[in-house]
Amino acid sequence: MPESAGLNLSGRDGHARLPIRTLAAGRQRGRDGALCAMEAVAALAGEPLSDQPSCASPVLAAFVRTWNDGLPRAARDDLILPLLPRLAGTRGPEQPERRRAGLVADWMVRIHLPAWFRLAKLNVEADVLAGLPEIRDVSDLAALCDHLKRARKRAAIANLTLCQTGSSVRAAAWDATYRAAWAAVQDELEAAGGPILAAGWDAAYAAAYAAARACGKVSLEPTRRALQDTTLVLIERMIAAGDAGAGELRSAADIRP
Repeated sequence: MPESAGLNLSGRDGHARLPIRTLAAGRQRGRDGALCAMEAVAALAGEPLSDQPSCASPVLAAFVRTWNDGLPRAARDDLILPLLPRLAGTRGPEQPERRRAGLVADWMVRIHLPAWFRLAKLNVEADVLAGLPEIRDVSDLAALCDHLKRARKRAAIANLTLCQTGSSVRAAAWDATYRAAWAAVQDELEAAGGPILAAGWDAAYAAAYAAARACGKVSLEPTRRALQDTTLVLIERMIAAGDAGAGELRSAADIRP
């Protein structure tokens, strides 16, 4: 990955400048000048150092905080550092936040899950999942519970190696990008009730089962990297969801790997 050019963060007076060349993993509180992603956003906004700045969308903050902490340093600096100035000022009313959570859920179901199914040669099932109606709100998962339960069962039946490969394969299917997505919507899933939370888990385990089916036959890394690339477009869509008059968001078809 190319080395990031870094950021110059203005102080409260608008004059003092703090160069940030690299991001740390986990909350730092400015120790030795180190900042994690959301602490850097707080600094940009002139807030006290915190990994939960009041200026940022809670859904975006949960996503970026978890993604930042799960990536190696070079990937943090290349992927996340350039985004940080755009996160300050994204906090808004409830409606954009619900839309952002819906965008993340849509990525989990119609982008992340079909990618692993295709790698496992479960192409018919992948096409069905990718062709589901767009999830605009987490509550839309209620209509997809049966689809996701069937997907989980189909992937489990097709796979005979999960007991042998389970933990390592889950680590690939549930890498930093997926963990970030889950962190961003977990509260919404839990608040929506048991069936919708179960649908979220069905999607997660179906991806792990599909990855286990593919493991040993093909490399999992290209799919993981392709999904990481779609995450940048997902974040763009989440930022745009809070912009008044932003117009139509790009469809999920535009971000598929």
